[in-house]
Amino acid sequence: MGMLERIKKRQFDGFRDFVSNLETTGFRSRSHILSLAILEDPIYMTYVVKNIKGFKDFLNLPGHEIELVLSTQQQVPHIFAKSLHGEDDHLINSLKSTIPHFFSRLKDELNYVQNILNSEKEGAIFHLLKIVRSLQADEKIEGFYWQLPPVEVFHPRTFKDGDVSLFFDSGVLAAQGPYLKSQREGAWKHYYDNGKLFAEGEYVNGEKTGEWTYYFITGSLKSRGQFKHDLKVGSWQEWDRAGVENLIVYKEDQSSSN
Repeated sequence: MGMLERIKKRQFDGFRDFVSNLETTGFRSRSHILSLAILEDPIYMTYVVKNIKGFKDFLNLPGHEIELVLSTQQQVPHIFAKSLHGEDDHLINSLKSTIPHFFSRLKDELNYVQNILNSEKEGAIFHLLKIVRSLQADEKIEGFYWQLPPVEVFHPRTFKDGDVSLFFDSGVLAAQGPYLKSQREGAWKHYYDNGKLFAEGEYVNGEKTGEWTYYFITGSLKSRGQFKHDLKVGSWQEWDRAGVENLIVYKEDQSSSN
């Protein structure tokens, strides 16, 4: 355990930075980070997930704020065009009234972004999201509003030995299992904020150990594999929402996905 400890010590600044970094992290890596961090502190992470914004949120900003983003650097309209690659004409044409001062240039830039890679499009989106958060920090735009947690969420809680239950703000069970010597020990279950099972497995000396299983909010299997000293190791079975299986291999010295 401990992924969130240093972040939580920085309270609101650490929270904002963590959210902003997740917004500009690739889907697979973000999913991996979330799957571990939610187990560590499900209450803190519910606030993190509430605040993560994406490309659709950027497009839903007021037109004057999108234009401010596009005016920050000379190359940003080209980057915006990359982020729109593959989107339907209806979406692009709807921007004519949203960003009238940049629409003509955007249409020109779209002619130069043929056959770009998905990674290039993703990188362009991340660049835009970083600019939004930077302008927001400088109080130049409202940008993506923050839903900040109460200050007590940042402070660690201590528990007596025995069975412990953690609850979301709504009163729904977040996690349940035994504590021993101020650490999680034995079988634990973790839940989504709607009460559905999220993950289950064993802790030894506060570290995830042995087989763990994750579930989608629908109840179907999401992933299953082994932990060693709080890190995923060996071959993990992963399923998409349609039930298609994939196999991911984690090395013992890795803390992130291949």
